[in-house]
Amino acid sequence: MKKIVLSSLFVAAVLGVHAQSSVTLHVHDVADGTAITAEIGCTFQDEKPIAEAVLKNGQAVFNLPVTEPRMIDFRVKGNDGRLLHLMTTKGENVSAYVTAKRIVSQGVEYINGNEEKQQVFDSPTHAEYMIKIGAFKSYLNLYNKAYHDAFKSVNDQINKAYEAKDTATVKALQQSAEYQQMIKFDSEFFKLLHEEYPKRFAANRETFWSPLMQLDTYTYFTPENRAGYDELSDAAKNSFYGKCLKEQVYPKGFTGQAYSEFDVLDQNGKKTPSRKLIKGKKYMLIDFWASWCRPCRAEIPNLKQVYADYAAKGLQIISVSLDRSDAAWKKALKEEQLPWPNGIDKSGIANAYKVQTIPAMFLVDVATGKIVGENLRGESLRNKLAELLK
Repeated sequence: MKKIVLSSLFVAAVLGVHAQSSVTLHVHDVADGTAITAEIGCTFQDEKPIAEAVLKNGQAVFNLPVTEPRMIDFRVKGNDGRLLHLMTTKGENVSAYVTAKRIVSQGVEYINGNEEKQQVFDSPTHAEYMIKIGAFKSYLNLYNKAYHDAFKSVNDQINKAYEAKDTATVKALQQSAEYQQMIKFDSEFFKLLHEEYPKRFAANRETFWSPLMQLDTYTYFTPENRAGYDELSDAAKNSFYGKCLKEQVYPKGFTGQAYSEFDVLDQNGKKTPSRKLIKGKKYMLIDFWASWCRPCRAEIPNLKQVYADYAAKGLQIISVSLDRSDAAWKKALKEEQLPWPNGIDKSGIANAYKVQTIPAMFLVDVATGKIVGENLRGESLRNKLAELLK
């Protein structure tokens, strides 16, 4: 009897080991003691880390609880950059080498991995990903960089002329041979994109690879992308990534449904239930945004105006940031001086609302607790509020 028990424990231990992927990440140009996180990628959800490790002697070791192929994104904890985009599955013992590349945008540092110096060993799953689409994407990135570097001079001149409102110079530059050559290369580049990607999706429509590749390729989805999902086999549609893709091309509408309550985690670390912030109000506008999102920042003047017009009539705005970096979020708050409650999403609020792209807004009738409008921006938001708060 004891032998049987011991054997069962041994089998369970072995199964536990093989129901994960072991990844040793070698990171250059990031200091020892830095925490690195791993999260599921290509889901279009605000994923939380499934594992975390601290760099020691330039290495971070992860045991990832994956039972089937998954894309994993590795990041410096609290940073919106991405060190590595790795495809792996259970039973693999992967070694990956990355070199950090820092980019500063609007005063915020993003720590990415330099794709040109990236190496991945002992992951057949990642090798298959690279063959199917990864290598082609890397080629496009190099092509795009070379293209922009080659025509940087004429682009800079045109941008400078635009800023100076010098239409004569803009027109002259656009008629130059260099600009015409740039337009030609631009056309060829996008022709390559529109022809090659659909071929690769179609060639893999029988398996999870096609929906994964579509999720990995596009930054947002429209009804035009439904054909790519509709053509999938049943097995592909029922796969993990097939279900993720369906949520993007056939998004669930929320108008008419009860809103999901949430806690607002402010910049001082204090949590306040949303119901307390809307007490005595007639309507709540939930605004999902991020410091790095230019359309979000461009919408802020409009939000300030509607707040000034309707706050006294019963409107409450609550902004929820999807920043990974607290510092970047707080910097944006200081710059924007938003006069309504603000929080950062640390608990998956955006997932409850199936946020695909930002800015994303949901207008709630406080009396009924139901959503009466979504994806309202600019004039459409002003018109809706004028109708509701006459």
